[in-house]
Amino acid sequence: MENLPGMMKKRRYVPDLIADIAECDANYIRLRQVFPNMASEDGVEYHLWNRTPKGTGLDTRLNQQAATVTIKIKQRCPFTTVLSIRLLSDEGKPFIRWPSMELRVYHDVQSAEVVKFQQHRNFRFRYPVPNANMFQPDEKSQLNRFLGELLTHCLSQDYSSMPVDATF
Repeated sequence: MENLPGMMKKRRYVPDLIADIAECDANYIRLRQVFPNMASEDGVEYHLWNRTPKGTGLDTRLNQQAATVTIKIKQRCPFTTVLSIRLLSDEGKPFIRWPSMELRVYHDVQSAEVVKFQQHRNFRFRYPVPNANMFQPDEKSQLNRFLGELLTHCLSQDYSSMPVDATF
């Protein structure tokens, strides 16, 4: 098939491995700040709050709890730890599906990556488009960036944290 003038050939997605590894390394640092007693505790819980800017007149939801982030240890090994993270809302709206994920934390190389999101696990670095699960070409990179944003949000909030037991 010949290329017509003005038509461009679609380029295949190429993973940026350096950026992906850097994101996983940064997630390890964030996770150690969010869960500093990972070696001795079974879990931690963060309560995220709605904040209404002062002077806006929108104080109906001021300082109300918006969601709870629960991080629990699923498995400890000498060099790795498997964690589960659940995000839930106290409002319990049935039309909102709050995410849950599983992480593998590599202590020897100080890196953390998402290995399961909802019911899917073992993500590839690149997916063809279209695909049966409707994944984006960079699905794995997006999940690790989402983890980074969630951990950063936990760190930036005026939060309350408390240890939790290991049962989910």
